[in-house]
Parts: sequence; C-alpha cells; structure tokens
Amino acid sequence: MTEKVQINGKDVWIVIEPHATQAQEDEPQEYFTATYYFTNPESNPGGILMLDDHKKAITFESPVEALEYTNEKLLGLIK
Repeated sequence: MTEKVQINGKDVWIVIEPHATQAQEDEPQEYFTATYYFTNPESNPGGILMLDDHKKAITFESPVEALEYTNEKLLGLIK
C-alpha cells in the first residue's frame, strides 16, 4: 500500500508492506513495516525504512497503525 501525503508542505510517499514473523506458538503472524520516500517510489527505489533505536525495522499490527506512526514521526523531522 502506498500513500502520498503532505507533511509541512512537502510531498512524502509512505509505503506499507507486510512483514511475516514467527509467533511464539510457531504460528506465522503478519505485521507491517513502513518506508518513506521524498520522491515517487515507482521512479526512485531509495526509501527510508522506519527503524527503532536498535536499528531494527519497526513492525506494526496494522497498516493504519504504521501510517499514523510514520506521519507523526515525519511531522517532527520535516521542517
């Protein structure tokens, strides 16, 4: 899923992708990751994956959660 948003007057594309992991009960569980781009991702493959403090991909339980978190973080980063 790709969403084009405006943050502080700048276009940003946020790409939400599924991320499968193994749950503790050995059941596959689907999470989502978010990557943001300052140009259209179809013409520029260089996006920035949302990472935690340990440089691991942040996983979200839903695409909506991923989108909301990324929007909030980018508001503080983009001036």
